Amino acid sequence: MGGIESVLLNILHHLDKNKFEIVLLLNYRQGEFLNRVPKNVRVISIGEDSKSFSENPFLKTFQKIKRRFKYGFFEVFPAYFYKKNQLLDFDFEVAFSHYMMKNVLKSPNRNSKKIFWIHGDLRNSGFGAKQNQKFVNEMLKFDNGVFVSKHGKNIVEKNWIVQLNHAHVIYNPLNIEEILEKAQEKVEEKFCDIDFVSVGRLFSAKGFADLVEAHHQLISEGYNLKTLIVGDGMQRKELENLIKKYGLKDTFFLYGFSENPIKYMQNARYFLLPSYSESYPMVIGEALLLNKPVLATDVGGVSEMVQNEVNGLLFKPGKQELYQTMKRVLDEPTLEKKFGAHNSLTELKARNVEIYQRLDQLFN
Repeated sequence: MGGIESVLLNILHHLDKNKFEIVLLLNYRQGEFLNRVPKNVRVISIGEDSKSFSENPFLKTFQKIKRRFKYGFFEVFPAYFYKKNQLLDFDFEVAFSHYMMKNVLKSPNRNSKKIFWIHGDLRNSGFGAKQNQKFVNEMLKFDNGVFVSKHGKNIVEKNWIVQLNHAHVIYNPLNIEEILEKAQEKVEEKFCDIDFVSVGRLFSAKGFADLVEAHHQLISEGYNLKTLIVGDGMQRKELENLIKKYGLKDTFFLYGFSENPIKYMQNARYFLLPSYSESYPMVIGEALLLNKPVLATDVGGVSEMVQNEVNGLLFKPGKQELYQTMKRVLDEPTLEKKFGAHNSLTELKARNVEIYQRLDQLFN
């Protein structure tokens, strides 16, 4: 389950079920997070879960075409879907990702307050310059907007030369009790003495290849260390080949997907985030809740979470900067105690209260 889904769940669990009737509208009814949606939330979807498709190739193709047709029909005639599912009298409509903004603006419910929610750096939206300009134009048509970091809002305003005075910065809330509870679970003996742990989907922008290279350089210089990545993704084979190439199978571990990565963070000395692009990463908040020292690239809104030289270290993306940061904390073992002594847990508890207060104000 990704960070955006986790944020959505935290918000849904917070909203007062006695005050709000909440509907979660999905393009397709699929995703592991669905089992964790609060019972009071009505979940509806435009299309079916692909897992329900037939094994028969002909029927499966027909079902795919039918699902695509239903989505196309929704985009052209949303009023029919809204009326059928009793969605015409809601007070708020939220586009919880940039690619949902167009549909919310086309909503036949003309009386609702419309809110956009931007989770990352729009320059890394996955779309080209023309589409990103459309996203910005759409933001200007909303009643309210939310960015999850100051960095994300500043990027849009500076790069597209706009003023988004109707948009607010509301940091991602954390499920503190759940995180602290998960941290108590025991890990396999093999992972009890990890020096550096990182958590995330395995793809190039996360900088995990740099992590393997930096780890290898330190091992070749005689350092004794163990590194663990918890997560899976399309880059796994590439990372496995690098680990094999450098003979690191006994010191560098790819765990794969875990229902509870928190426990591995709890049992490591340092949490490490070598990404090239981030917004306000939930995983750093989770690490800081454990008072775990954080070593992270100074990208996106990371500096709004990690206080350099106070509860961790910030560095520029890239293999060499990563290597130097890892080497420094290995050479200066007192840093672990210094950064861990900073009471990030208390700070984040206070911030969480403020975040939920701002969410309540947004929907008043």
